[in-house]
Formats: sequence, C-alpha cells, structure tokens
Amino acid sequence: MAPLNLLESVHPSKQAQERFDGLLGIDMQKQQLRDELLLLLAPERLAQWLERHHPDGLPLAESARRSTPLVILSGEVGCGKTALATSVGTPVAKELGSKVVVLETPSDIRGTGMVGELSARITDAFSQAKAKIRKDYGLLVIDEADDLALSRAELQAHHEDRAGLNVLIKQLDLLQREGHRLGVVMITNRIGALDPAVRRRAALVLEFSRPGATERRAIFEQLLMGCPHTVADINRLVKLSERPVPYSYSDLFQRVARAALLESWRRDTPLKPESLAAVMAEVEPSPLLEEEAGSRRRD
Repeated sequence: MAPLNLLESVHPSKQAQERFDGLLGIDMQKQQLRDELLLLLAPERLAQWLERHHPDGLPLAESARRSTPLVILSGEVGCGKTALATSVGTPVAKELGSKVVVLETPSDIRGTGMVGELSARITDAFSQAKAKIRKDYGLLVIDEADDLALSRAELQAHHEDRAGLNVLIKQLDLLQREGHRLGVVMITNRIGALDPAVRRRAALVLEFSRPGATERRAIFEQLLMGCPHTVADINRLVKLSERPVPYSYSDLFQRVARAALLESWRRDTPLKPESLAAVMAEVEPSPLLEEEAGSRRRD
C-alpha cells in the first residue's frame, strides 16, 4: 500500500498568523474555534477554573471534560474553512505558550481502493499524528471529511466506506479515552452527508456562510488599502456585490481582486475602486452547492 504523507507545519508561525488575521468576516468562528481547541487540548485549564470558581464541582463541566477532541467546520466552498483550520494553530500555540504541530491529511487519503487500504490509512494518520506531537500539542486536519465519514445511510456507501468509517470512529474514541494532546478538525462542504455517529461526537460544529454586507465592506476596505478611495466608493462596491447568489470569500479575493490587479498591471494604471467594479460587472459569483442552495430556498 502507498505510504501516507501528512503535511506538517509547526506553530506559532508568522505566516500562519498573517493568514489567520487576514480572514475577514468570520471573527465569531475564529474565536469559537480557538477557545474550543484550548479547552480540548489543555483540559487542565478548565480544572483550574473549576477549582477557583466551583470547588464543589459543576456537572456541566464534567460533560465538557468527556468531549471527543473533534471539531467540524461546515459550509460553502471558499468561505475560509481550510485557511482557518491550518492557521489557528498559531493563536492557540501563543495562548498555550507551547508548540502546536498541525498535520494535514493528503487529498489521496483514500488510497488506490485496495481492500482494507482506507482503514489502514486512517489508522496510520492518527498513529503518525500521535507520534509527531510527543510532549507538544497537535491538530490533525482532515479536509473533505465526507470522503471518510460518509453516512452509512448513503446508498453508495459500500463495504470499504463502512469499514473506514468504523475505524475513524474508533480512532476518535481512542483519542478521547487516552487523553492525547491532539485535536481533530474535520472540514466538509456537505455536513448532511456525514454519518450521524461522527456528528454526535463533535464537541463543536462551526457553520460558515458567504459574506453579508458587513463582511463585504470589510473585505473591500482591505482590498483597497493603499489605494485612494472614499466611503462612497466602498458603499458602491457593497451595493454592486449584492446578488441573488452571494460572492464567496474566495470569489472576492481570488477572482475579482486578482483580475482587477492583473488588468491594472496590464494597462499600467493604478488600482482603483472602479477596477473592482468593472470586474464584478463581468464575473458572476461561483454557484452554490446543492445543499447550501436548498438551505437558502427553505429560508
């Protein structure tokens, strides 16, 4: 079977902090994820708080202590889930005053389809992560988690999928029982496709959506830093970006802003608010995923 290569990064990192700080419009998710990971990775902090404020015990805290160290990030493509998962290790490391090792599973974690390969590679990912952290803290980031945790109710879930899912659940339970200083962050665009047994084990499920007017305003202000612009310019861009299907974060940063930058460079003219407006007149937002579109229709 092909070896499993986890992508490793060590935190704190200046580059990761810049990525984390540059994620606009998801301040609530950033704070919630950071705080939840601190609680999961360093439960002694909760014990110290209990000793100070509830020396006779607190039943609610006992349930928190028994939580599986799993967080699920769910939402549309291009809303910052992966960037947040792979950069949050730096603010967590700074708060803990210790190194945090972030390990990302590869896109080919399913392997070649050999019998038993998926289960073996899931086990290998957890084993490698435990070995890597040693006396430090760690995060195992599993992107496109529905590839591993597809609901057993799905008709296409064949034997290998079910076996892999069972191994994944077993590994999560082992983390909870053995007390490793390792958290798991699973990322999915299809939360409804995840098996209920996995969703139930998550200490936190964070939902991400496309940016609203307030978030788009912050994005345009960042994009135009260093460019002359007025409040009216920002207001116009926010209005122009009002669409039945909203732009995603990556639409605005990668498609709109990059195209405006390249066009200004090609013409040898300054980047202006009009540059972004001209691109938005031509570039449609990326389509919503079916699950997200259905949710918007119900709303």
